[in-house]
Amino acid sequence: MRAHELASIVGGKILGDGSVEVNEPVPIEMADSKSTIFLLDEKFDKPLNVRVVVSKKKPRNIEADAIILVENPREAFIKTLSLFYKKFTEPIADGFKVIGKNCEISSSARLFPFVYIGNNVKIGDGTFIYPFVFIEENVEIGRHTIIHSNVVIGRDVKIGDYVIIHSGTVIGADGFGFEKKEDGYLKIPQIGGVIIEDDVEIGANCTIDRATIGNTVIKKGVKLDDQVHIAHNVIVGEHTVMAAQTGIAGSTKIGKWVMMGGQVGVKDHTEVADYTIVMAQSGITKPTESGKMYVGSPAREARKAWRELAFLSKLEELFKRVAILEKRLEEKDDKE
Repeated sequence: MRAHELASIVGGKILGDGSVEVNEPVPIEMADSKSTIFLLDEKFDKPLNVRVVVSKKKPRNIEADAIILVENPREAFIKTLSLFYKKFTEPIADGFKVIGKNCEISSSARLFPFVYIGNNVKIGDGTFIYPFVFIEENVEIGRHTIIHSNVVIGRDVKIGDYVIIHSGTVIGADGFGFEKKEDGYLKIPQIGGVIIEDDVEIGANCTIDRATIGNTVIKKGVKLDDQVHIAHNVIVGEHTVMAAQTGIAGSTKIGKWVMMGGQVGVKDHTEVADYTIVMAQSGITKPTESGKMYVGSPAREARKAWRELAFLSKLEELFKRVAILEKRLEEKDDKE
């Protein structure tokens, strides 16, 4: 691909030699004279010689054979990465699949070797299911969904269109439900299901438990990082994002467009309001207010928490001043 072709794809303006070859993009710190780079932040505009640079405006210090000017460098970056995305190459073997009874599998769906499909499974057009995926019975998977290797999908799970599920994820394991008795714990049967709506991406090694009754629901556009745990009967609102190692306890309701940093924990039966931002390692123990940021464990509204931290930083000085005042009062009492 030539620089002028990339400029056309990303809607940019070319400066310099548009005929130069565009190589796979590399980080700026790894760039050399043959590299294609993206200047996403002006602080990285340092003396450097490269072949192609994509930027919002002409760099001051970076020299390039071709410069592609775009209105939104991040959007251009995403479009360019999709051009270099390496797709899985299927081996020659086409057997070694198990497909159950009464299944409806689109002729355009692609099932790779060593896939297990249980009874009464529906798979839509253009869906890819990679090797060693295990799908139990009564599962519905929509169109153009990608399920990577070693994913386990339990019974009674519904997955929408354009969903991506990464390796090692388990969807539809039993929820964590037990009744305490004098001699141990009585397991509560988990007979519900899981619903994953359209355009959801689930990272590697995530766990989404089935509901006790009803459904655990992941709504449209949700993005989960690796190692996120969603417990039984949780509802995650549209376009919410969660970073790695976040855990949501049972029967919690997460609103839409919520953002959670890494290692966030949310207590069971709690409601997190729409547009809430929860900073990393925070613990949500009570309902939040829409549009506010929370930090700490137990989490508090961030501005209030930071004011309290500012006061705490002055405690040592305050104690010294109080000690001085007390000493002066004692001296005054002695004189009187």
